[in-house]
Amino acid sequence: MGEISREAVIAAARDIAARLGVDTLRREDFFKESDFTQDQVNRLFPDDGWRGVLEEAGLRVTFQNLPTPDEALLADFHRVVREMARIPTGIQYDSRGHFSFAVFKKRFGGILGTLTRYRAWLEECDPDAPELQMVQIKSKHEIVTQPPPVRISVGSQQWAKGAGVVFGAPISFRGLRHAPTNEQGVVYLFGMVSSELRLIVEAVQSAYPDCEAKRCVDSRQNRWQRVRIEFEFSSSNFKEHAHDPAGCDMIVCWEHDWPDCPLEVIELRSIIDQLEG
Repeated sequence: MGEISREAVIAAARDIAARLGVDTLRREDFFKESDFTQDQVNRLFPDDGWRGVLEEAGLRVTFQNLPTPDEALLADFHRVVREMARIPTGIQYDSRGHFSFAVFKKRFGGILGTLTRYRAWLEECDPDAPELQMVQIKSKHEIVTQPPPVRISVGSQQWAKGAGVVFGAPISFRGLRHAPTNEQGVVYLFGMVSSELRLIVEAVQSAYPDCEAKRCVDSRQNRWQRVRIEFEFSSSNFKEHAHDPAGCDMIVCWEHDWPDCPLEVIELRSIIDQLEG
């Protein structure tokens, strides 16, 4: 993409309208046909928005191109508040919102006016919204923003899932604090115990099967044999992935849930109970 400027946006709008053979241009068509993003246009045209682009490009302004209604602005601000679980700063809104925060400041009179209008909108549209408690108006000159209170039911068995990493059950096995929740965790745990299983790893690969190893089949004469291993979180995943059993000798998994499995299975969940943590 070339220079990012008001002039470049205006020129692109003219070119796209001419190419489409129209005398006006919808926002959606502009972003579909150009390399500009809505955030860039919002920043370059903070006052008049898309209407300003059309006017400066000499294109017809239709009803759809009129300034965004207050309700649409406030609904989008509310969406960002819910996503962040807090009142965003102007910069934070600009990175997540569908409009420029400059539009809010001009329309509602700065951050104080925006939050006052947002609270009034919530009181009218959703008086029970927990976000109301994030915006406390102490006076006409001061607004206090805070996260909503956490509501916990006494005796509830689990917390609501939030954003971020989800861990398996606590196991505290050597350097692994939590049980695996995916195939990668199985591979890591296998590497920790493979020598105790008397398996020598030759290679780990992305192709099927995942691992080439050798295992001792005669300890008295020290004889070893090749074993082809596929890692899965659950043994039944092998069947779901449509692997050919003829190309593998063993499944190493966290959970063995395939009673009719035609291959040998090492269930690590059971193995670690027999090993020193």
